[in-house]
Amino acid sequence: MLLSSDVYNTLLDVSRKDLRGNSLSPEEFNNVARLVNQNVFEKYYKEFESTLDNSETMSGFKVLGESIPIVAGVGTLPTRYYHMVGMPRYVDTGGTSRYLDLVSSMEHAKREMDYLTKATLTYPTCRLGIANTAADMTIYVTPTTINPIFLDYIRTPDIPLLDYYLDDTTLTYTFMTAGVVTAVPAGSTAMNGTVGPANVASTTVNFEWNDEDMPLIINLFLQFLGIQLPDPILYEGGTTQETKNDAK
Repeated sequence: MLLSSDVYNTLLDVSRKDLRGNSLSPEEFNNVARLVNQNVFEKYYKEFESTLDNSETMSGFKVLGESIPIVAGVGTLPTRYYHMVGMPRYVDTGGTSRYLDLVSSMEHAKREMDYLTKATLTYPTCRLGIANTAADMTIYVTPTTINPIFLDYIRTPDIPLLDYYLDDTTLTYTFMTAGVVTAVPAGSTAMNGTVGPANVASTTVNFEWNDEDMPLIINLFLQFLGIQLPDPILYEGGTTQETKNDAK
C-alpha cells in the first residue's frame, strides 16, 4: 500500500514545484489521482494473470465466491463489480456445484427455442445486462428457480484521496491518516470546511499499489499535469517500469 501523502510529497519533490511558480494543491492532486489510479488499474488488468507477478498484484482485487441472491431469475451484481473471472455457479439440491454458461442474448434465444439445448438445472445459463438506466449491472439466470449463485470477479480499485486541515495563518497543510478521527486545532480549517477546534473523521484513501509502483504512478501524474522534469531520471524510471511490466 502506498500512502497518498507519500505520493503527494514525492510528486512535489520531483516536480521542482518552485520552477512552476506555485505548489500542486491537494485538490489538484485528488482530481488527478483518480485518473492515475484508473490508468494503473487498467494497465494491470490488461495483463491479468499473464504472469505470476501480475497475479500477485491483482490478487487483492479478486473477489472469490461472493453469493448473489437471485429472484425470479434476476440478480444484482456487486456495486464494485468490474469483470467476471471464471464461471458463475450454484449448488443443486444434491450438493453438486453446477456451472452457469455465460451466453449472449442471441444465443440464449436460440437455445431456449430448442428443447435439446435449452437451459436446465444441470446445464444452466446466464446473461449480463442492465434492467433500466438507473439500475446496477444485473445477471439473468435460467432456469429462473436457481438461487443463489456464487461469483468470482474483479472489483474496482479504491479511489485515492488526500484529506487534510489547513492552518489559516501559515497556510500549512497537515494530512490526515486514513480511517482516523483527527483533532483539527483552533485556527485551522478542514478540507470539508469544518473550523477547528473540532474532531473530523478522515476521508483519506491510500493507493492500493506496492512501493515498486511509485515511479510509474509519479510518472503518470507528471504526464497528466503536463510537467516536464528538469532531469530524465524519474521519467526513465517510470517508463522502465512500464516496459518491464509489458515484457513480463
